[in-house]
Amino acid sequence: MIDMKLKVKPWRIIWRFLIVLAVILAIVFSSTISVFYDFANGEFYPWKSTQTIIVVAMVVLAVVAFIPSITASYYVCENSYFLQVKYGREYQFDYKNIEFIDFEKSEKKDMVIFYTRSSKMRYLLADENGILLKTLKKKCDNLMDKDEFYRVHPEER
Repeated sequence: MIDMKLKVKPWRIIWRFLIVLAVILAIVFSSTISVFYDFANGEFYPWKSTQTIIVVAMVVLAVVAFIPSITASYYVCENSYFLQVKYGREYQFDYKNIEFIDFEKSEKKDMVIFYTRSSKMRYLLADENGILLKTLKKKCDNLMDKDEFYRVHPEER
């Protein structure tokens, strides 16, 4: 049993967060464009306190959402399962329910890509030292090889 938290690589979370943040900020900005732009005259308003409040609120919301995304995402490996903790929610994956791990794609994309018995594909961000993938290699006893898995589950090709 590994009695430590396996932290997710922070830069992966940062990239995802920045993409989501850009989309959210674009939506918020477009919904408040009338505060920044005068459509009748076709020019931007002089900078006012209302605009400052909107921009500061967006930045504060971004920081408040960002801190938990870095600190509350990790994995815990136990004897018969591992936990993915994401924003305080725990997702349990039993080693015996994992049928196939795509080691080739996992290492190439710096993720852990596996299929459960219910044929659901799971993408997990890799931990900092790659311990999760190594643990899965050791503890998942009933793994199929690639050809066998695609023969049993042709719809997953």
